[in-house]
Parts: sequence; C-alpha cells; structure tokens
Amino acid sequence: MKIIIIGAGKVGYQIAKTLSSENHDVIVIEKDELIRQSVKNSLDVLTIVGNGANVRTLEEAGIRQADMIIAVTSIDEVNMIACMIAKQFGVPKKIARSRNPEYIYNNTLFREQLGIDFIINPEIATTKEIVNLLKSPVNAAQIQDFAEGRVQMFELKVEESSPFVNKQLKDFNFKHHLLVVAICRGDKIIIPGGEGKIILGDNLYILVEKDRFSELNKITGKKPVNIQNVMILGGSEIGIQSALMLSKQGINTKLIEVDKEKCEKIVERLPHTLIINGDGTNIDLLQSEGIEITDGFVAVTGYDEDNLLVALLAKHLGSKKVIAKVSRVDYIPILEKIGVDAVVNPRMTTASAILRFVRRGKIISLTLLKEGKAEVIEWVAQPASKIINKPLKNANLPKNSIIGAIVHQNRVIIPHGNDIIQPGDKVIIFTLASDIKKVERIFDGRKR
Repeated sequence: MKIIIIGAGKVGYQIAKTLSSENHDVIVIEKDELIRQSVKNSLDVLTIVGNGANVRTLEEAGIRQADMIIAVTSIDEVNMIACMIAKQFGVPKKIARSRNPEYIYNNTLFREQLGIDFIINPEIATTKEIVNLLKSPVNAAQIQDFAEGRVQMFELKVEESSPFVNKQLKDFNFKHHLLVVAICRGDKIIIPGGEGKIILGDNLYILVEKDRFSELNKITGKKPVNIQNVMILGGSEIGIQSALMLSKQGINTKLIEVDKEKCEKIVERLPHTLIINGDGTNIDLLQSEGIEITDGFVAVTGYDEDNLLVALLAKHLGSKKVIAKVSRVDYIPILEKIGVDAVVNPRMTTASAILRFVRRGKIISLTLLKEGKAEVIEWVAQPASKIINKPLKNANLPKNSIIGAIVHQNRVIIPHGNDIIQPGDKVIIFTLASDIKKVERIFDGRKR
C-alpha cells in the first residue's frame, strides 16, 4: 500500500518504522526540517518537509495515488483538515490522532461529515490500559485481551521469589490452560521450547484462558490483588481520565496535583474524586495520605523522571500495584528492573491501535511489544490459509513465531502439535517483527 504519514513525532516515527519494514510505500510529511532529516537518515521512507494540511504538500506526497493517510501531528485540527482533504481526493482510508476527548465521543461527525475512518486518542487509550492493569487479578507488567476477553496475555517478571527461577519450561505442569509464548531477556525476545531455561530478570509472556486465572496464581504463588483504593500522581489528562473511569467503577480515588489553579479546574471534572493540592514527590505528603495502605499507585505527571522516582518510592512504602507512565522508551527497562510493576507508554499504545486498523480485516487485533520488536496478532483463519486443516506440527511456521491460542466456536484451545485450525477460527499468534511477512503469507494464503 501507498501510505502517507503526517507528523514524524514519536507515534508517527514508530508507525513509519513498522510499515516500512513490511515493504509498504511510506511517505512522511513533517514541518520541522531537523525532525524530517532525522527520519530520512534512519528509515527507508520518502520524507517531505511541509504542512500536512496543505493541498500542495499533499499533492507532492502523491495523495492522488494514496491508499491511506495517517495524520498524527500534535495539533488535532491539522489532522482533521488533512483527512478532509484526503476525502476529497478519494483516499480510501483516513486515520487521525486527537487529543481532545470531545472529538472521540462524536464519532458520527468524524465518520459521516469529515470522512475520518478511525480516530485515536492517546490519553484515553492509555487510560484503558492503566485501568486494566489495576483491575487484573494478576500483578502483571502488561495485559492484553484477545477473543473478546476470553484469552488474556500477561507479562510477568521473574523475581527472586518466583518459582520459575533456574527451571526449564518442561518442569512445569501447565496442563492445557496456559502457554508461555515468549521470554524477554535483556533486549532479546526468545520463543522458547520445553528445554528453555528461565533465569532471574526474565519477563515471561503467558497466554491464559480467562477462566483459568486461578491456575496462574497457583503457579506464581501470589494472591490476587483486590483494588479498592488508588492514588494518582499528576493532573494530566491521563490522570483525570483514569480517576474518572476508576470512580465510575466504585474504586476510591485520590489525585495529587501541585498546581493549585489546575486543581480547581479538575475538581469540576471529578466530583467523586478527592483532589489534593500538593507536591506528590514529597514523602511526608504521600505518607500522610496513606500511601502504605494504597492498593494501587499511578504516576502520570508530564515528567518521566518524577514518575520514575515517585513510582519507586510508592512501591518501597507499601503500595501493592505501582504503574508509571513514561514517554522515553529507554526508561522502560530501568523502571522494570528497579521494581515498578508496570509501565505504560502512550506512543506504543497509540501506534498499536493505529496498526491494528491498518491491517484490519482478517486481523482482529494487534499489539506491539518491546518497542515493536515483536507483535501479538489475533487473526481469523481464511479458507485459503495454508495453515488450516493440518496439524500445527506440520504448519511450517517461522521459527520465531508461535501460536498461543485458538478460539473454535467459542471454545478456547491452548494448542499442541496435533491441534488443527479450521476456517473461521480465531488464532492468536506471537511473532518477532522479522517474521511478520512470512506469517501473513501463511495465514492469508495469497501469493505475493
């Protein structure tokens, strides 16, 4: 496909990187010359300096022949205008990023009048991720739902107390309800076999049938965390949306914000949340507000360093689940190593949602892992798929890919070598980025 991406910020760069690696014809429009030059030097894409909401710039980018336009600048109105222009030129698919929540709740306007097919709000998408992490019965670094929630993927850290340390996967009796699909070790992702050994510091990606949480808890030896009260640091839009969503679900929520004027505005939006005006990096304030008996702590200020510091402090003081938002992906491994339970990154969350739409059709959902090094894809098996009606052990999947679950007529199957995929089955597959094209060829059955 010929895809025009407007805006080469963190989200635009990640999408351009992923799509260009899959041999799409990608053109990036960026108004900042230094940023444009950086993209040109690091990615195999065509770059144009200019305003993505300008007709001449879009024509220079080849909008008349484009299959899709993805507008992800930091300005909502630029993104909307670019998509409106694309509609006039007959571009089949138009995607826009919006930071204003009001735009998200008016889908009819976007679809029918502005012609935008998909709109994504990074703050709301990240909020949903935070709430899922808090409400999960397992203390995980990452959680993703598949097959309408019947299958879930958890990223679990291997700590000193973990029963997994220095053992091989074959040593564990997982029965037929869960599967370790990958091990993250340092900056590498490993698709394990039964002989694979787990060491301290590994992160395990485990697919489990939702009704089988108890088995996962038995293996880890940890009791589920029942979240009743949450403390949020930062009156950012993510902080406000998180408090709003949690309070609607009956969870007691406190929000700490240092800016007094901002607090006064937040009070109007969050009538059921206790708003505290103070410095959330102050240990005395955190203790006076009961941090040691808090079930969940979420750090979502606009400063990565503050989020990192206070999240670590909250964990040390006794909060059961601690989540931090970071914008810089190079901070993520640091947070994971020093004890923070989970890290959310709006860039990766947004890019995953957009790429899911780009590949929509036979693909139901898509999640980027470890800065795009791997993906978890939920696929609908087509009649022409090369993988159907044969045992999985004969499917010739790439060595860096593994099928984690099959949903056949609403029944979840954690597969083994003799299981068979049938047309219409939902298949959840974990694959490294290097094997995505090979996996696509196997599943869609078309010659390329």
